[in-house]
Amino acid sequence: MRANKTIFAHRGLPLLAPENTLAGFNLMQDYNIEWFETDVTSTRDGKLVIIHDDFLERTTSSAGEVSRTDYDLMKDTDTGSWFSPEFEGQKLPTIDDLVEFVNKTKLNLNLELKGITGPHGNDLANDLVIQLKEKLSQIDPSVKILISSFNSILLAKMHNIAPEYEYAILFEQHTLYPDWQLIADACGATTVHLENDRLTREMIDEIQKRGYKINVWTVNEADRANELFNWGVDGIFTDRADYFTGKRK
Repeated sequence: MRANKTIFAHRGLPLLAPENTLAGFNLMQDYNIEWFETDVTSTRDGKLVIIHDDFLERTTSSAGEVSRTDYDLMKDTDTGSWFSPEFEGQKLPTIDDLVEFVNKTKLNLNLELKGITGPHGNDLANDLVIQLKEKLSQIDPSVKILISSFNSILLAKMHNIAPEYEYAILFEQHTLYPDWQLIADACGATTVHLENDRLTREMIDEIQKRGYKINVWTVNEADRANELFNWGVDGIFTDRADYFTGKRK
């Protein structure tokens, strides 16, 4: 890895352990990882849980839409056996589990706010950011925190009540133009997270010339990572952080 470039462990080490689980997070301690990325959303009854998808099916033994399901119906769901029998019994982490892990390891955190749906979505979003402000305040101040989202409204809500953190807006290529800067500025983002697919040096130069940091998702090939770093990006998200950072001695 080049100096001053950041490797984000994307949802932990998802090629070695089930994504967004404590087993996967704990495994990061075996490697020279300084930053990791994970996802947070709200259940229907306002419990903050660590999961990427809007629905439970892909990574748990339960079914249903997360923000339309009560926590009691998912708290005992298995989040590991889909990946390997070795991880059977892993539970869905909560925001409290995440805060405890970060305080124990002092790993820097990129927390992605996932979308919230349903008839009470706005109320849940308001409650989510209020809870997050309180929970994140419990993290050791030596830990760096970056808050990101595809959802500019949710990101703006969080920035409005907790401007002390750094914020990043995520874009897929088809959502970037023409108004990426308007969106970034409206939600207080000083960093832009760009999709790797079809990303060019000219696009990177344009965004950096306007004063924004750039991190790119999801980059798993060493040649592409080196190319992006040569183009000046600040960091990459990768499923192979173990490969890019190496094992601790």
